[in-house]
Amino acid sequence: MTEWLLPIRLVSEGNIHEHWTKKHKRHKQQQILINSMANTTIRPILPVLVILTRISPRKLDDDNLQYAFKSLRDYIADYLIPGLKLGRADNDPRITWQYKQQKGKPHAVKIQFIETFSLD
Repeated sequence: MTEWLLPIRLVSEGNIHEHWTKKHKRHKQQQILINSMANTTIRPILPVLVILTRISPRKLDDDNLQYAFKSLRDYIADYLIPGLKLGRADNDPRITWQYKQQKGKPHAVKIQFIETFSLD
């Protein structure tokens, strides 16, 4: 199992109204953090379970939680399956996604990769 803890403040993008440049800047920073961790970690072998945990003082409801992770999910999938167009790899059946949240400070995101070897 591999675990990353990143200093990312996830927001409920479904409920926030902001200029597109602010959203773009936030997603770019997330991409940079994922890429920096990817350069220092051995890529997990597929199939893999990816557990995304949002750490924040307040919780989001389930649909907003998953939506808040959308760009991170795309960047993580791109790391796991390189070479596809961004946003395509996260639908691969070899990757299982699980979303969690826990109360805590400071804001952060914990990403766990658990290799789930198949005996097919």
